[in-house]
Amino acid sequence: MKCEKEQQVIEATRDGLWTSSLRAHLRNCALCTQTELIAVSLQENVATLERQRNLPPAAMIWRRAQTRRRADALQRATRRPFLIVGVLSGLYAVVLLLWGLFQLPQSVSRLLVTSPGLNGDVALAGAALSGILVIAGSCVLALETRR
Repeated sequence: MKCEKEQQVIEATRDGLWTSSLRAHLRNCALCTQTELIAVSLQENVATLERQRNLPPAAMIWRRAQTRRRADALQRATRRPFLIVGVLSGLYAVVLLLWGLFQLPQSVSRLLVTSPGLNGDVALAGAALSGILVIAGSCVLALETRR
């Protein structure tokens, strides 16, 4: 069942302009009464949603988007060099570790026989420390590059 004044009731509810004949019809027509209740409810929902929607100004959204775009571009631009440095430092660490493993038995025997001082053992210890730091740095670099 449809009433011919249903659209007029919707428009009057939206605009707030009620004629006396439309008000009289509303008292007698159950369908138009329901239509008015639904229209009022929808208007209240729209008003509530508009109050809840606190969007920041468009300029602020634009600045944030531009900042994010620049940060993403910088991250993409620096990812490859960091990856190359990480791979090369890892390779250096492996070579240094292998060299240290071959030199370790000789340096331990020399350490027990010779007096302590600045000799090849200090250089070997420095190279070993350097290798450890390179390995640690390579791991950190590799983890940061994956993010």
